[in-house]
Amino acid sequence: MTTTSTDTIPLTPVYTITIASNGAAMVDGEDVTAPGTDHQAARLAALAEVRIKAALHGRPVRATVKDTDGTALPLVVDIDGTTTTLAHPHPHPTPPAPAAPSPPAAVPAAKEALGALTVAAWRAISDPDTAHTSETADFLTETAEQLVAAGADRTDTLRVIRNAHTVWHHTRDDDPETARELAPRLLGLLEGGHPRRTADVIEWSTALSHASA
Repeated sequence: MTTTSTDTIPLTPVYTITIASNGAAMVDGEDVTAPGTDHQAARLAALAEVRIKAALHGRPVRATVKDTDGTALPLVVDIDGTTTTLAHPHPHPTPPAPAAPSPPAAVPAAKEALGALTVAAWRAISDPDTAHTSETADFLTETAEQLVAAGADRTDTLRVIRNAHTVWHHTRDDDPETARELAPRLLGLLEGGHPRRTADVIEWSTALSHASA
């Protein structure tokens, strides 16, 4: 379990978790659970969503849970899922107001789009219903290709590439046709920096070709 000094955590972003009395939970206004969800399950699902955001930032993030009784509980959520409650009366500090608004630029918008791609990839492998399907392998491969083409953060891109290969490896025997189609694309992504994974794709593809001959 991670031990975090809350004083070192940036003041922003602060994610807002809202849990309604009907079990619907939202993070910053986006639905996480549907009405009818158990209250505790809704809370855990919302915290899991914030944990993904912490992982994308590569550090703990701040969050505020607004509960059904009207209370607002300030928390810190770490990458490993550890939550730290900030003791009352010490909520999240208010960040200083910016000196002047800056006009929107194309680069931040592009970064936001790349971040959305990375979040979607995290969600795909975090969902137990879709984490090990050939469709997810296809999606992760396509996402990795887009990240490479856009020059996204190398660490995020490598993580998606590795996950694409892992899902492909676990689903290839169940759906060899899709695996055969994805193999050349995976090799293109793995080329140069992943010798073990590259060898795995080549060996499987070669064995499949011999079996089909």
